[in-house]
Amino acid sequence: MSLPLSFNRHLLVAALALCGLSEMAAAQTKVVGYIPSYKGLRAVADKTDLTKLTHLNLAFANPAPGGSFLNGGNPSCMESATGADISYVVQKAHAAGVKVLVSLAGGVIPACSGDWQSLLQPGSRAAVVNSLTQFVNTYGLDGVDVDLEGALLTAIDRAGNYTPFIQNLRSALPGKLITAATATYEGGMIPVSSLPSFDFVTIMAYDAVGPGWGQVGTEQSPYSLAQSNIATWQARGLTKDKLVLGVPFYGYGFNGYAASYGFADIVNQFGAAAVQKDLIGTLCATCGYVTYNGIPTIKAKTRLALQQGSGVMIWELSQDATGANSLLSAIRSEIGSPPPAGVATVYQDCNYGGYAVGLNEGRYTTAQLQTLGVRNNDLSSLKANAGYQVTLYDSDNFTGRSVVKSGNAGCLVDDAFNDQASSAVVSKISSSWTLQVEAESYSNQSGVQTEASTEGGANVGWIDAGDWMVYGNINFPSSGTYRVEYRVASPSGASLSLDLNGGAIQLGRASIAATGGWQNWTTASHTVTINAGTYNVGIYAPVGGWNLNWIRFTKL
Repeated sequence: MSLPLSFNRHLLVAALALCGLSEMAAAQTKVVGYIPSYKGLRAVADKTDLTKLTHLNLAFANPAPGGSFLNGGNPSCMESATGADISYVVQKAHAAGVKVLVSLAGGVIPACSGDWQSLLQPGSRAAVVNSLTQFVNTYGLDGVDVDLEGALLTAIDRAGNYTPFIQNLRSALPGKLITAATATYEGGMIPVSSLPSFDFVTIMAYDAVGPGWGQVGTEQSPYSLAQSNIATWQARGLTKDKLVLGVPFYGYGFNGYAASYGFADIVNQFGAAAVQKDLIGTLCATCGYVTYNGIPTIKAKTRLALQQGSGVMIWELSQDATGANSLLSAIRSEIGSPPPAGVATVYQDCNYGGYAVGLNEGRYTTAQLQTLGVRNNDLSSLKANAGYQVTLYDSDNFTGRSVVKSGNAGCLVDDAFNDQASSAVVSKISSSWTLQVEAESYSNQSGVQTEASTEGGANVGWIDAGDWMVYGNINFPSSGTYRVEYRVASPSGASLSLDLNGGAIQLGRASIAATGGWQNWTTASHTVTINAGTYNVGIYAPVGGWNLNWIRFTKL
């Protein structure tokens, strides 16, 4: 995410959402961090303290020439990133309570990309939006960050196609986040007409000078630039709750220094004293110097972001230093340490004693709970916010004996479940729409048979790779997020995929754990986004070797 005239690979960093903790902070303070795919999604996620973030943007995805964002199980055009990489980071971030978005386009459009200008014209825009919806569903993402920049952004906007694209994306992804990154110069700003459709907008308040642009002898990202950019966007109508200030985790060198540096490079080359400064060398047109933001300026900008907006965006996380020299830690220190965040809190001891860990809505295996600091078989009480419930299981992967608790549960001894929890599901208490479809009630199929089920009635079996079932005329009453559950059994494990209308709309895959037998049943699930309407629902077997008893759809 680059700034004026540069259009280089420095793509801005995103706004990371933290709970507002200081008196200056908004109710929802954001800390958004970008990971460029070409830096290695897994490697950067593994070395970053994700608990200091609220949002993580994976940069950048572009469409293939035909408009598709998916090629089999992988992104069509996202440098060095596989589908497995994205799924790994999403799972790791969700376990830390962080929302994950895919960021589109970037400052430099790669050769593998289709022509954005053509693809966003009315005749092809719907196919692009549909493919993006499938991408989000396939990887369980929380939304889309749009980073169309510079001349490309301007051309799309002048053709009248930018705001309709954002509006279409908003309609296609109800309940998901839609955000944008923008520069602050004429010809590089997203149109005012698009602002109502975004959850928040991150301002790329950096790159005033760099290799090949700007006036040498000035700073790359001074505090005054942040102030000026914020004032511009306030005048354009961007509200405090949607304004997120971008800060750089990198710098530029001139007249004898290297062209660019990550902040970690600056610390390694120039020593720990450099973290307290914004400049190495002398600031003049013919002098050698390196310009960047050190810890004092990053802290000052964070305070400004909390006064005038709702958080901070970072380009980009791989460039941060470690320990006491970390800029991300400096941002967090200004905002404050978050309390246990989430819609539910689990406690080690009865009466809410011992350690406390906040859980957001989601599903937590033993490993995921342990990542968050919850030891296996070690919970004794919990609290759930109004409208939410916690289902505890005494075995990993949501199996075994379970108990469901809403509100406050002061001591799980009362439920014969003290120190028994190995996995958990936090979910909304829903009086909304639920539909269970028996597997054998298909309207069409290929390659499968039915048999008696140990759970009563019949199940579908003899499922080989390439087999499928169709369930006709399933009506979804409203647009939004649905949990889809599958009652499955598989001796060795497998996977299935879900689609609508003969594959016209792909909703993603669900993994099937090995249960050890054809009649040893477990429930697999994933969440998908579906627009209101009546569809033929398809279940496809990319991998065979499993049985299906029923499918259940629940509106979340």
